[in-house]
Amino acid sequence: MQEFLKQYPIIISQTVEWGEMDAAQHVNNIIYLRYFENARIAFFNQINFMDFMGEAGIGPILAEVNCQYKAPLTFPDNIKITARILPDSFTEYGFVMQHIVYSEKLQRIAAQGTSRIVCYDYKSKQKALISSELREKLRI
Repeated sequence: MQEFLKQYPIIISQTVEWGEMDAAQHVNNIIYLRYFENARIAFFNQINFMDFMGEAGIGPILAEVNCQYKAPLTFPDNIKITARILPDSFTEYGFVMQHIVYSEKLQRIAAQGTSRIVCYDYKSKQKALISSELREKLRI
């Protein structure tokens, strides 16, 4: 495994699926956002973030995402997808996660990006403060 990947508390492995490719014969750009989402949800599951939704009705919502495409992925390939919170990104209501999609076939980063997450009160339909308990869990 590449040394830089060890900086991420979440690394998931996936295969590139044939159906993820587009007419240009590489993975469609929107699929990378789904890869980010898969790692983000794995991160949230590890800290039981979704449990807060059941208890308090407060959970994560995606406010913004960006992706820098570095190299085209093609079928077949195995990829590693990462997620971590940038420590200096915390605000009262949210934080920024960083993602990398690493291609084993290409032996390089295929994409990298960020996701800005806001805590959201799904009952009142407005952003919510991050509780101190949740903030501690997010600092894995």
